[in-house]
Order: sequence, then C-alpha cells, then structure tokens
Amino acid sequence: MPDITRMFRGPLNDFEVEVVFGGTEDTSPYEAHTYEEYVFLAEGEIVVTRDDRDEPETFTGPAYLHVPTGVMHSFDLRKTPTRLVVIHPARNDGGV
Repeated sequence: MPDITRMFRGPLNDFEVEVVFGGTEDTSPYEAHTYEEYVFLAEGEIVVTRDDRDEPETFTGPAYLHVPTGVMHSFDLRKTPTRLVVIHPARNDGGV
C-alpha cells in the first residue's frame, strides 16, 4: 500500500490533493470516479491502464496525465521510489 496524504479544501471539501509515495509493490484498484483526476508524476514510472485506450501507457517522471470523469483506470507503479501528486479539483462525493 502506498503512503498517501490527502488534503481536502473548499466549502464542501470538494477540492482534493493527494501526495503519493510508493514503489514497485503498489497498484491502484481498477476503478472510475465521478470526478476528474489530474496526475503529476514527479519521480518514478507508472503503467496506466484505461478503458478509453487500446493499450496500457507507460509514463516516466516528470510527466502529466489527465483521467476524465467516468474512465475506468489503474496505476501500476514500476519503480521505487515513485512520487505522484493527484488533484481532484471538483470531487463531488464530499471527500472520503
């Protein structure tokens, strides 16, 4: 399990920033969200699988990617350390 620090801001705690530290043993669940994700890969390497792409994509930091609302996706961390900043500017589930 990666080390994730979350900060929620805004009147409904709807703006979220996650700082993620992980490594080769870490993979996120294959899931979709009701909000967009903006991901900055500061260091490391990830393979991103998405249902709106034919093939998984590999990103090596520094890199940026956007995951639209409703897109099934997972992140497979391929290097240790891997450091990500994930931003949800309009998370509408109240921040859980």
